Amino acid sequence: MNKAKSVFIVVFLALINLSLLHVATLSWHSPLGPGWMGVFVLALPNFYLFVWMFMRRRARTSRNLHLLMATNLTGYALVMTDPGMESNPWPLVLGNLIFFGSIAYIFWYSNLGERNSPELKEGEKLPVFQLKTLENENFSSEQFKGSAWLLIFYRGNWCPLCMTQIGEVAARYIDLDRFGVKVALISPQPEVKTKELASRFKVPMKFFVDADFKASTKLKLVHDHGVPFGLNWLGHGEDTVLPTVLMINKHGRIVYSDQTSNYRVRPEPEQFLEVARQKLVGAES
Repeated sequence: MNKAKSVFIVVFLALINLSLLHVATLSWHSPLGPGWMGVFVLALPNFYLFVWMFMRRRARTSRNLHLLMATNLTGYALVMTDPGMESNPWPLVLGNLIFFGSIAYIFWYSNLGERNSPELKEGEKLPVFQLKTLENENFSSEQFKGSAWLLIFYRGNWCPLCMTQIGEVAARYIDLDRFGVKVALISPQPEVKTKELASRFKVPMKFFVDADFKASTKLKLVHDHGVPFGLNWLGHGEDTVLPTVLMINKHGRIVYSDQTSNYRVRPEPEQFLEVARQKLVGAES
């Protein structure tokens, strides 16, 4: 199933891009009929959604993307009411592919399934797992003890929402530091990719490599075939980690856990600050 998702997202992106290009070419020569206008109304908002995510404005969307669904229905209605459908079925073909592809993206591709790992619930002690530092040194999760930590398991540099989420945390690093919270960013992506990412930030966040998926396997966070098809040719693997955020206190006990069931739905940085205020400062006082 995950393998199908990794291929689907690449095909869907190609479909909406090629559809927009084709409609633009047609409109250059003659006015668009309702069918092709419907294809345009379907493709453009879906295209914009991905452009918006890559612009890194926010690290989250609504779960069901209601505005996108509304424009999808409008575009689909135009396609279905095209009087020239019999003579030229292509608007109908492309309209159906984009419409149902968008629905598949919203409700199938984005869905990571229900995640309720008992080992990562609030109040539990963080399981022991092994990581690698950027200096290729072994690091045990036991070494987190003594300080409060915000642990962010992110998919990789290729994931725009992951990069935006890291940027948001970096922007609030001083606020987290005031509460004594350090930040650890953990990914199974190749070490060279993590080093590239670490070089972009000047704040002292700690970057770790989950070599051979040792940590994510222990924590049941492995996302088989979670990397879009073809990115392995750019130095990424096929598997990744399920996006997860944990906050632990200085004793290594989990005080916050976000195991999102949708990769587009992620916590706001203010949630981390509020947890630190209530469960770290408040607990010690």
